Formats: sequence, C-alpha cells, structure tokens
Amino acid sequence: MERTNSPLLDLYLTYDQWKEEHQALSVRLRELCMLINWHPGNYNYAAWDDHHREVRELFVSFMQDWQKHLHCERQTIFPLAKSAICGGGIGPVAVLEQDGLIAIQFYESYLQVTADGAASEEGLRLLQQVLMIVTEHFRVEDENIVPVTEKLMEEIDYNGL
Repeated sequence: MERTNSPLLDLYLTYDQWKEEHQALSVRLRELCMLINWHPGNYNYAAWDDHHREVRELFVSFMQDWQKHLHCERQTIFPLAKSAICGGGIGPVAVLEQDGLIAIQFYESYLQVTADGAASEEGLRLLQQVLMIVTEHFRVEDENIVPVTEKLMEEIDYNGL
C-alpha cells in the first residue's frame, strides 16, 4: 500500500480493499474455527496428527495474511478510529491493538511448540487459543471499527475530502 501524508486520504484510497480483505479473512477464520472443532473419537492419535497437519497449513497461511492486514489497520484505520470512538486507553481500538499483540504471541508459541515436536493435541490447543483471540478481534472490529469507518467514508463521499 502506497502511503500519503494524510491518514484520512490513505484510508479513503484503500478502504474498499481493506473491507474486501477483512470480509475474506473473516470467512477463512470461520472455516478454520469449524475445522478446529472436529474431534476424532476413541483417542485415535493418528487421526489427531492428520487433522493437525490439515489445519496447520490453513492456519499458518491465514495468520500470515491476517498479520499483514493487521499491520495496515494499525497504520491507517486505528489512528483515525481512536479519534472517532470514545474510550481512549480502554476503548475498543486499544483493545484491538492489545489483542492483536496477544494473538501474535500465542501464534509464535504455537510455531515454537510445533517446531519442537509437541504432540498434536498441544499444537491444536494453542491453535484454538489463537483462533479464539482473533475471532474476538474480528467481533470488536465489526461492532466498532466498521460502522465508524463506513460512516466516515459516507461523509467523505457526500462532502468531499
């Protein structure tokens, strides 16, 4: 994304792309969450290993894309949303910034544990924790950031930049 000197202009120029990415990531997240809830019966550990391999590939790809998306949000959307949404250091934007960091920490723990050869159950447990945090991140964005940015985009379209 090419940046200008104006965060508002940056947001305006990239908003449609951001929204499409946000929606696509949200769909992928839901699919991952449904996939992670699969539980092989009878303690069939070979099935756990196969399941973890399948989920891991999708999960790592999702996390790489989400981290890029999150970086753009931090640069463009969060600064403007902070001024438009009340709450300051305890508001939704502060929560989003913090839970993004927490999700990445759990993700890095997941990568380390799986690189160290931990059992599939341990990897899947950490993977699920990351997905829970990211799911909450999307919920807060959808309830707070998206409506504010939509309104801002409508005002820019109506009044001009």
